[in-house]
This record gives sequence, C-alpha cells and structure tokens, in this order.
Amino acid sequence: MGGLEVVSALAAVLAVVCWLPPPAAARLGAGVGGPGATERSAPGWLRPVPDALSPAARGALSTLLGLAGWLALGLSAGGVVLASLLGLAAWFGLGRVPAGGASRRQEALAAALPQACDLLAAVVSAGLPLRTGVELVGPAVGGPLGELLGELAAKVALGVPEDEAWREWEDEPVLELPAREIARAVGTGAGLGPLLHALALGARREAAATAQVRARKVGVASVLPLMACFLPSFVLLGVVPIIGGIVTGAFG
Repeated sequence: MGGLEVVSALAAVLAVVCWLPPPAAARLGAGVGGPGATERSAPGWLRPVPDALSPAARGALSTLLGLAGWLALGLSAGGVVLASLLGLAAWFGLGRVPAGGASRRQEALAAALPQACDLLAAVVSAGLPLRTGVELVGPAVGGPLGELLGELAAKVALGVPEDEAWREWEDEPVLELPAREIARAVGTGAGLGPLLHALALGARREAAATAQVRARKVGVASVLPLMACFLPSFVLLGVVPIIGGIVTGAFG
C-alpha cells in the first residue's frame, strides 16, 4: 500500500471518529453540547466553548471541508495531508465558535437563574440536602438551566463529588459566579440558604442591568438607520426643490 492509500485511510478513519458519538460516560461528564473527556484534557485555547456546535455537526463540516480541500489540492500525497490538516483545524476551530443560538441560551439561563436559586434556598431552608433540591428544582425550572440541574443531579448520583459537579458550571459565563460560590460552600460546609438568596438577588440585579444596557444599545443602533432614511428625504424634499428653483430662475 502506497503513501497515498495510507493517508487516505487515516483521513477516512478520522472522519468516522468525528462522526461517532462520545461514550455515555463522556457525554454525562461533559453535559449536552459540552466538550468530552479528550477535549477537556486539551489546552484551553483548543477546548470547545460551551455553546459550540455538537461533535456530530463539527465532524460533518470538518469532513466536508477536508474533502473539498482534497479535491482542490489534488489527489497527491501532499494534497491529502494538507486536506487532512485542514479538516482537523476546522474541527478545533468550529469548537471555538459559539453556535447561532448561544446568546439565546445564555439569556434563558440568566432569566431562570433567580427563580432556581430561590427554589433551592427554600428546599435547603426546609432541611433537605442540596442534592435533593437539585433533583426537585430541575424539572420545575425546565429549559437549559433545568437540563443542567438534571445532569448535575445525575453526576452526583453516580458518585461525582458535589463540589466538583458544581465547578463544572464555571464554563458557562452566566453561571460562573453561582457555580464557584456554591461549590465553595458545599466544600466548606457553609450555610447555603443565605448564599442562595444572595445569589438570586444578585442575578436579578444583573438581569436588570443587562436589560438596561440592551435598551441603550437599541437606541444607539437605531441612529444609523434613521439617518439613512432621514437624510435622503431631507435632500429630496428640501434641498433639491430649492436648487431646482434657483437653476430655473437663472437659466429660465
């Protein structure tokens, strides 16, 4: 078997590996749409962001890009190697780009966080452990945050230390502070009820501040479309008739 056939076989194996779903343990440890165990061991600049495309979508796009590069560069051994490197770079590069629904997911997490913290605080204040509160609150909250709570409860049930399970939330920008504070409280045995109430209050204030910033951005962003519509109208209705009248009177 020549060098071209060997490289082609390796490229085909890489494409198949990209298409295969991760093991159940890796999916549970990484969460839905999160990086697997192999990607977590990679350097930080190579790890996928929380809202990146799924591994199957990234594998499909990187494989198609590699095949396109293969056809463009030719069927030589060098072309196959370059196309394989291009597909591999696309695999890691797509992992660093958030998907189209990333901002909507973060907004949903921010909107549900205060309610979830209040419900967890009520459960803990009633004397139940935090892990029980997570199991109860997850289905009640629903949405992306409910899914994360369900995954956290499953990890703890399988034996993952509770503070480590909470620290995995630090990959989520919206949940970074609550995850760090709750993990610290669980590890040190500090009171969770007052902490959860404080986190809920802080999340509501952050949501209000974010809404104000978004409203201001809308006002600033609307200036350019208004100018694009107003200036031509002003020129056509105000300036052009005056200039037309002057030209008509001068050369009448």
